Amino acid sequence: MVGNILFVGLNTTDREIIRKLIWECHVGGITLYRSLYKNYEEMIEIINYIKKLSQEANYNVLIGIDQECGRVNRLPEEFKNIRSAYALKGNPDNFFEEAKIMGTILNSSGINVNFAPVLDIKRFEDNHAIGNRALGNDILTISKNANSYITEIKKHNVIPVVKHFPGHGATLLNSHHFMPIILNTDKLFQEDILTFKDAIDNDIDFIMVGHFLVKNYGIFTPSSISKKIVQLLRDNLKYNNLIITDDLTMGPLKLIYKPYLIKKAINNGVNIIMIKYYDNFFKDYKKLIKYYNINKLNKDNINKSLDMLNNLKEKYHVNTDLIDNSLDIEEINKEIENLNKKASY
Repeated sequence: MVGNILFVGLNTTDREIIRKLIWECHVGGITLYRSLYKNYEEMIEIINYIKKLSQEANYNVLIGIDQECGRVNRLPEEFKNIRSAYALKGNPDNFFEEAKIMGTILNSSGINVNFAPVLDIKRFEDNHAIGNRALGNDILTISKNANSYITEIKKHNVIPVVKHFPGHGATLLNSHHFMPIILNTDKLFQEDILTFKDAIDNDIDFIMVGHFLVKNYGIFTPSSISKKIVQLLRDNLKYNNLIITDDLTMGPLKLIYKPYLIKKAINNGVNIIMIKYYDNFFKDYKKLIKYYNINKLNKDNINKSLDMLNNLKEKYHVNTDLIDNSLDIEEINKEIENLNKKASY
């Protein structure tokens, strides 16, 4: 049960580690990175290995990827890269086309979760932590573009995960390396969270909470594991679906004891824990099981999270069927080239 609410970033091709993650830990999801494969064939081999193991373990493992396009591109090099979200922001139809292309690629490849789109507001230069990953620099543009993308990619049975609540555009610092502090909560609530509220109103299934210290919302507790941030989503924004942390091995958090972070997140109402695989993962996993057995984990939240997760898998027809590697990459690349011609710069 504990393993099922972990979404583990896979940074190794070691088959024994993958086997242990599924057979011994029963992790709920695995995230793929481009470093795992040199080409599309190798990517499908890894995905089919995960699916085969999940068949044998008799449960469905979610397979995720950070495929925002632009500078966050996790697909093999055979695929041309779609331009950055900000370069396509001028027309919501561009995001319909992007979602159609990405939905086809991911669904045909056995990937059922995409950690995109970014709903943060662009306030800084293109190379900022968010920068040209943003779908716009105002609420209306972002919401229109996001809704176009989300509506279409869902049709391909790919689960979109919007990020980084309550808004990475509110801070100059990069949460991959630092712990940003958001002091101007007036602007945060008047602007940044409204793009997420619009996604909630349009039935988004998954929201990723970023690593920030937010004034009046636990200034010493990162937002990703904060009870007050969970309450903000649940009570103020009326969000009833899954909440996932950003990667708990990022930035300053990697220096903090991982089981403590996971325990705090679970006990504060977060549903799914994102954590990249690390050397002591299996040792720390046993400590989480110990926490569970001595009632130091919120079992009601775990049970609720598992129910929500199982309903989500059923809704998106998640299965263990192996992939036949028959995707027409040449045709896909033509569609990408046509979309890129519509970029503004």
